[in-house]
Amino acid sequence: MTPGRPSRTILSNLNSATMADDPTDRYLRAMAVPTPRMLWEAEPGDCVVMLAPCPPRFRDYVAGTTGLDVGTVDIVAPAGTATDHPLDVAAGLGATKLLTERPVLDPFALDRPVLGFARRTGMRIHPYTTHPDDAVLDVVRRANTKSGIRETATALGLPVADGGFAATRSELVRRLVAFLADHPAAIVKPDRSSTGFGNTVVQAGARESRERRVREAVAGGPARGRGWVYEEFLPLTASPSMEMIAEDTGVTPYYSCDQRTVNNAWTGMVTPAAEGPHSAALHEAAAVLGGWLHRQGYRGVFDVDCGTYDGGYVITEANVRTTGGTYLEKLARRLRPGDNPVHWRADGRFSDDHLDFSEAVRRIEAAGLAGASADVRAVLTTDTHDVDGKWRYLVAGRDAGSVAEAERAVEEALGI
Repeated sequence: MTPGRPSRTILSNLNSATMADDPTDRYLRAMAVPTPRMLWEAEPGDCVVMLAPCPPRFRDYVAGTTGLDVGTVDIVAPAGTATDHPLDVAAGLGATKLLTERPVLDPFALDRPVLGFARRTGMRIHPYTTHPDDAVLDVVRRANTKSGIRETATALGLPVADGGFAATRSELVRRLVAFLADHPAAIVKPDRSSTGFGNTVVQAGARESRERRVREAVAGGPARGRGWVYEEFLPLTASPSMEMIAEDTGVTPYYSCDQRTVNNAWTGMVTPAAEGPHSAALHEAAAVLGGWLHRQGYRGVFDVDCGTYDGGYVITEANVRTTGGTYLEKLARRLRPGDNPVHWRADGRFSDDHLDFSEAVRRIEAAGLAGASADVRAVLTTDTHDVDGKWRYLVAGRDAGSVAEAERAVEEALGI
């Protein structure tokens, strides 16, 4: 247990209104299914609130990998995948008292239910020293929109892609048709969304059919979204992200990564980000945005996502919350204590191979990638293959080459 760390209730509110407006049931379930991964963050005395069942075999796997006595951790998990806020899930299970037995509430994202619950119960929200006020919540909500981060980055002198905002679908069609007259392609993003939810790329194509194709392209997005951002679809060479931590004393770097995407949706990452001609500028941009967030009163993890291309770089979004990579970096450091930085790769990949979880673990062990003595360590970060067909994994080691080689061994072992 970390010395001096009070016990926490770790809240997996990935389906928060901070994350997405008008989410589909499919999106909510996709976000909820892997939430047992939050068990990797637990320490003795903690409570972890999940949105999906946590199988005993996965609890045993976490225990065997980290040495955590899971019997000292309270796990609050529904019998099936839940699409509600985890505070509501806990209340429905009669487990609210378990949450309040810890002095600290550690949510995935700051949102109104979390802030209200903390105020009612007196729990401290990690890492705030006092409860943030409503103005901080407003900053978080605004910064987690595509239009909000474009506006903020521009005001701070940071580059964003050419584009704009449309409040309604009809306005989006009108503006996008005009925009494509001067741009070969555009990417359209729901203003508040995460992990690529609802993103659509529209090609300019022939002028006479442009309006029809634009209407068709944007028809499948969220029905009642609170607006859309459209941007020039740049020929990106990389999609680096800089993650940082804002504390009372200031803002410090946490890690950097190159994001992996499929159809413009996030799936995984390679850490640390490869050095390139814009690396220094990217770190400086993240520090500038971090300084702004810090002055607004925000405390906690956040990242700044960027895109690099031959002519420069742009800020694409900010995730002012815990991210999909935050727990992976924590776990990588736990697997590779003393490495600075830890080199790691993580992804969520589909496989038609009918392995069960125990056999998948056995294959990773047979590849020599398990155990504290392994030069490179690989773990399955969730047990969801039976639910969504994905193997989610992390491979961590001391250098980029050995990690890349070990990832290929993991892919072969898991049939992906």
